[in-house]
Amino acid sequence: MREVLVSIVIPTYHRPDRIARAVESALKQTCEAKEIIVVDDNGKDSEFAHQTKLALQPYLDGQSIQYIQNEVNEGGSFSRNVGLREATGKYITFLDDDDEIHPEKLEKQIRSLEERGETYSACYTGYHKLLKDGEVMESEEKIEGYVYPYALARAIYVGSGSNLLVRTEIARKIGGYDVSFKRNQDLEFLARMVKDYQLAYVDEDLLTIHYEVREVKRSYEELVAIDTHYLNAFKGEIAQLSKENQDKIYHTIALERWRYALQNNQLQDGLKNLRKNHVPMRLFFRYLRYLMDRVSRKKSYGFKA
Repeated sequence: MREVLVSIVIPTYHRPDRIARAVESALKQTCEAKEIIVVDDNGKDSEFAHQTKLALQPYLDGQSIQYIQNEVNEGGSFSRNVGLREATGKYITFLDDDDEIHPEKLEKQIRSLEERGETYSACYTGYHKLLKDGEVMESEEKIEGYVYPYALARAIYVGSGSNLLVRTEIARKIGGYDVSFKRNQDLEFLARMVKDYQLAYVDEDLLTIHYEVREVKRSYEELVAIDTHYLNAFKGEIAQLSKENQDKIYHTIALERWRYALQNNQLQDGLKNLRKNHVPMRLFFRYLRYLMDRVSRKKSYGFKA
């Protein structure tokens, strides 16, 4: 297969202790034609920006990466769009600053998309999450092809925004990331990427996601606000689908809201939302079995209504 250029964009914020690990995994990619763009979102005059640049100095001295600093903290979507504007590769991936990619990941994803043709806009792979106390959760998401309704339902668990390799031309065509999304930006981006295209999958574990050091725990109110913003943004798109697919999307999102209502002692509100969305009892029990399976087997995959 002829070499095609891939752009690896690494947005970083408040993680000077981990950014070098992400850069190293990008440099070790077996595809020779690659460019690495680090977008520092700490703000130019911040202590974190100073520490981040210090951690990256060996790569800057060796001119192995392109380094861009945002004037002020703008958020993940903005930073990814900065990298997208600078990218010159046919393909692009957005690597989180605390994740690692297997040396052959991008080469295998490029091969998959090259072989399948331009009806496929993106490709993901298997992955594993490192959890606290040394536990590991492995992916069992394998869906591919036409997946748009599942993507709108946020039911495709690719694990992290680091997983997707996408065609740069299509990423630009859809306008990159929506900067109004401070959370769920990877999910909304995936949904728009597969609206008119198909999704490819490489059945190998090629991504390490570091959940053992994740700092942020969101409140129930924050999670509900994220859901509300997501549904408002995609209301028009969902309305264009069949009634069956519309129901599946709203049912899936309502079930997920029930789950984190349960986790945050807001069960009454979660149940109220299930009733509001007319979630069938049989589907609720199927969702319970899905949750028990994920927990008992330590597997990561989305619920398909």
